[in-house]
Amino acid sequence: MEQTKVNHSRQQHRIRAAGIAVKKNAVLLLRVNDFSGEYWIPPGGGLEETDIHTQGCLKRECYEEAGIDVEVGELLCVREFLETSRNIYHAEFFYKITDFSGEPHINNLEGLNDAQFIQEVKWIPIKQLNEMRTFPTDLNQVVTLALHNQCSVHLGSYVQGDDEMCNQMILN
Repeated sequence: MEQTKVNHSRQQHRIRAAGIAVKKNAVLLLRVNDFSGEYWIPPGGGLEETDIHTQGCLKRECYEEAGIDVEVGELLCVREFLETSRNIYHAEFFYKITDFSGEPHINNLEGLNDAQFIQEVKWIPIKQLNEMRTFPTDLNQVVTLALHNQCSVHLGSYVQGDDEMCNQMILN
C-alpha cells in the first residue's frame, strides 16, 4: 500500500463531533456538495471556542445543521483522518443520539459557512448506506454500533489544573 505524503509543516488539527440518530430503520444524514462532489454525512462539526466539550459541540452542530435539539448518548467510536487537501488532521468523535426534538430542516444554516455545502437533511434507510457515498466510508459500521448499543470507553472531559476532578460533561 502506497503511503500518502504528509506535509507536517503548518499542519493544523481539528476536533469534531458527529451524531448517529436512528429512527425506524433510518439514519439522519446531511447531503453535502463540495469540490469533491456529493456525499452524505451525519450531523456534526468542529469544536468552537464556546464549546467546552465534544458533546456540547455536537448539540450545537445538530441544531445548526439539522434544526433539532438532541440528547447526546454514549461515545460510539473515534475516527482519525488527514484531510490532505487542506493539510488538517482530524480527530472525530461519534456519539449515539438517544433522543431529539423538532423536525429536521436546514433553515438554520443561513449565514453559516456550511450553508453553501449542505444541501438537505434526510432520514436515509440504513439498508441503502452501502450504495451511497458517505463519510466516513464505513458509516454503516458506525450505525451498527449505535443499533447494538456497542459503545467505547469515554473517561469524560476534565479540566487540568485547579479543578481537575471536575468532569465538564456532567455540567451540561
